[in-house]
Amino acid sequence: MKFVILVLGLFIVNSLSAQVINVPDKAQKHFQEKYPGATGIKWINNVANYDAKFKLVGVSCKSHYNIDGTWDFTEKFLKKEDAPEKVKESFSKSTYRSNTVKSFTSVENNKGENLFRYEVKSGVTRTYVFFDAEGVLIKTNAVL
Repeated sequence: MKFVILVLGLFIVNSLSAQVINVPDKAQKHFQEKYPGATGIKWINNVANYDAKFKLVGVSCKSHYNIDGTWDFTEKFLKKEDAPEKVKESFSKSTYRSNTVKSFTSVENNKGENLFRYEVKSGVTRTYVFFDAEGVLIKTNAVL
């Protein structure tokens, strides 16, 4: 009897956690056209937008879509060692060089920009530091 209750309880919990995500057709179509070789695709509804987590040629990626289904940007999660030489050099000369690097990504956005982003941490502050392919510092965003 305990086993039946346990199995039934697990089934109910699993059913409640499996959400139906109604991703806009516009987002799905764009995603399929832009990333035809994507594998392990998982859509997430963040209430104000949608994310698609996936792998592309073995690289973990995340595409962000607005609530209406328009594409905003895509992140490719890379190793900091994989940064272009000019980007590495610029970062090593920046004021952020002594911060702890939490992640490194390439970011392609809907403005046609292809940027490289370091997420760095100093104390409780996390900062996103963006460079272009030539190593030019484009912008920074600090968050707590």
